[in-house]
Amino acid sequence: MKSRKKRLLVFLWALVIAEAVMIFCFSAQNGEQSILTSTGITAFVMRLVTPGFDSMSEAEQMAIIGQASHFVRKAAHFTEFAMLGASLRLLFHVLSLRRPVLFAWAAGALYACTDEVHQMFVDGRGAMWQDVCIDSAGVLAAVLLATLWLQWRAKRRRRR
Repeated sequence: MKSRKKRLLVFLWALVIAEAVMIFCFSAQNGEQSILTSTGITAFVMRLVTPGFDSMSEAEQMAIIGQASHFVRKAAHFTEFAMLGASLRLLFHVLSLRRPVLFAWAAGALYACTDEVHQMFVDGRGAMWQDVCIDSAGVLAAVLLATLWLQWRAKRRRRR
């Protein structure tokens, strides 16, 4: 195996593992910690997208955060699993697996299931089948985008 390919495989494996660990750590937060984390992230996002957010009263800010929090939490689920899906797709491409799209999606969806099972054992958390669907959709979206990118890249290389 070429040295460049070995380095790429090590990098991609490390990326997949790092993303899985990140997801695990977020899921290991108890209910109170999870709410604090998502409230902080939602406040940060609202500062970026809501004009005059910092000049509002604390009650107004909390009302906006409360309205946006659910969306931000679900977007975070989608995004963190999309990162995992893209990394899995690229890894399986470099490994030259047959049906890399199917295996990348299946591996990501399976991890989404285990993530929800993990949350059943964390204080103040629970499993939601809706989150498995959101997570799996994030994996699938990124797997498909990574596939399109790989196809575009291969076509571009053939033209050279």
